[in-house]
Amino acid sequence: MMVGIKLEDKTMKLRSEKMKIRNIMQLTFIFLMLVGCKSSGEFDPGPFARENDEEKTLLTFKVTDASGEPIEDAYVVSYRQLAPKHIRVGEGYTDDEGEIQLEDQSHTTKGYATITAPGHNSKKVDLDVKQKQENDISVTLSDQDVLKVMSYNIQEGFKNNAQQRQEFAEWVRIYDPDIILFQEMMHFTDATFATFAKTYGHDYAVLTKTVGIPTGITSKAEIKDIRKVVQTGVLHHGYVTGETFGMRVFSIHLCPYELDNERNVHQIARKDEVKIIMDDAALYASVPIIVGGDLNDHNTFDRDSYGPGYRYANRDHTVTNTLSTYNFHDTYPLLHKEFKPTWPVDNVSSNGPNEGARLDYIFVSDNVKNTVVYSDIIQSAYTDKFSDHYPTYIEIKRSTN
Repeated sequence: MMVGIKLEDKTMKLRSEKMKIRNIMQLTFIFLMLVGCKSSGEFDPGPFARENDEEKTLLTFKVTDASGEPIEDAYVVSYRQLAPKHIRVGEGYTDDEGEIQLEDQSHTTKGYATITAPGHNSKKVDLDVKQKQENDISVTLSDQDVLKVMSYNIQEGFKNNAQQRQEFAEWVRIYDPDIILFQEMMHFTDATFATFAKTYGHDYAVLTKTVGIPTGITSKAEIKDIRKVVQTGVLHHGYVTGETFGMRVFSIHLCPYELDNERNVHQIARKDEVKIIMDDAALYASVPIIVGGDLNDHNTFDRDSYGPGYRYANRDHTVTNTLSTYNFHDTYPLLHKEFKPTWPVDNVSSNGPNEGARLDYIFVSDNVKNTVVYSDIIQSAYTDKFSDHYPTYIEIKRSTN
């Protein structure tokens, strides 16, 4: 019995030794295959490792003017389609060669990019991205021949933060708007608002009021025929209107509360506010009209472009429908088919594919509609921090007369 056990032990030891030798030979073979005989002495990961190495998807934008000269400091923001929405996947300034390279980790192919630069018309380009390789995208920006208009609910006047005001003034020069329509311009007097406007090149400024929650207008050109409309118990915030650059502009901010909200002490309905404003605008039908601001209301376009699942689909569309009835046009859908929200910024910037809504708009009169050549909702690393709303923005072809 003892002899059988000893023989079995010897057999097991021999098998173990053979397995060790076989394993060593296999490892040596694999190592030689991977190392290869490169004359440079560099390690070659071999074909198998190369197949598993995930290559980057790169977007290289080259931005030039009409003569082919590179445009430095053009701002590029790249979006990728994640139906029915789009997500922001990269952004930044071009270098002195007019180039910027963005890495795209979205693993999708369809999308678009917006490109803007002072002294030039902005541009939106559709993208068809080839994955795991470099994509070269050439963009030509025309010399500026447009009027640039921005509308922005700036959330309690930058909350009286001087540094944020300064950062805004530096950032807004990327777009260099000729006119800005502001909402929630708290913590300003007429004098400090005028001083603030000058920090970004606007010599003219007007506020609705200096108490409560004002609206405002700033412009590079003189603002004429100014009217500040404040009606307690009728208009929640009031609005300001004036003429600049040959256009009648309105900066408006409608009631944020529903009728059954206890904070709506005067029972103000947005549909009544917007009718007052539209009847006022009708007095200026002979000139181009721009109405911009926070309407605190939803719209049919967002419901349809988002599709099933849009949480605000059944909300009231009376305000935006009323503007349409008066032959005013929502400028974002004029040039876009994709959903893009203006609020709430925290949700959009944190989650990308979001459940936000568009509460902020620029509408134009019928005699301006066909001159709108660019429109956008500006979502960027900068506008992620200025407010709980994103700004709306348009460019209008200037008259050749």
